[in-house]
Amino acid sequence: MEQLENRTAVVTGAASGIGLAIAEAFVGEGMRVIVADVDEENLGAHAARLRNQGADIHAVAVDVRDPDAVDRVGRAAIERFGALHVVVNNAGVTMTGNSWEITLEEWHRVIDVDLWGVIHGIRTFVPLILASGQEGHVVNIASMAAVLPFGQVGPYTVAKHGVLGLSDVLRAEFETLAVPVGVSVVMPGLIRTAMNPIGTVEPSAVAGNVVDAIRRRRSYVFTDDHFLNEVEDRLQAILSARSDVCS
Repeated sequence: MEQLENRTAVVTGAASGIGLAIAEAFVGEGMRVIVADVDEENLGAHAARLRNQGADIHAVAVDVRDPDAVDRVGRAAIERFGALHVVVNNAGVTMTGNSWEITLEEWHRVIDVDLWGVIHGIRTFVPLILASGQEGHVVNIASMAAVLPFGQVGPYTVAKHGVLGLSDVLRAEFETLAVPVGVSVVMPGLIRTAMNPIGTVEPSAVAGNVVDAIRRRRSYVFTDDHFLNEVEDRLQAILSARSDVCS
């Protein structure tokens, strides 16, 4: 999908961090953007700022845990711009604690946002992208935790592994249908955001990789060089385990 100008995109979790950086990058490419977030105040402020700079942008408050609210974002995209071509399912939260000590309420909160939010996005936005009859792209923001589990972030890791698997399933389904819609799953490392204040990479680096991934149909999108050896060791350990099968 090389032509991005005048295409329409939806970005969830766009009031700050990675989502905001992606929205800004899309605006820079001449795209029309629906930005969505539960933080209505910051979302509106950033949308107004970008609109004053000439962006064709519209803000919609959404809690991605609510499928009806996500449907409203989809309707806003069609009503405002007439079609939808790109979606970035980015909204996310996290928390820490040992897996057996985290309350069920917290397990549900993280998985409901980080995994069910993506499921709701696919359910709402994919039919709209297909209905356009044009090239499209689905970007699901996972995490390094999708391929490298870390202790004390069990719900987050479970959700991000789910996002990775769901992205692969969606890509296979598009290939079966022979539709011109790509799927990218993005696995950022230590990105400096409110959710990860110790990060060392700016969100704009993720945004640049997302734009490139849409143009070049990168299925798996790493945005930095963090944890290279650790990821390779984990994947190699999984592959090596095949030789341990008992017959």
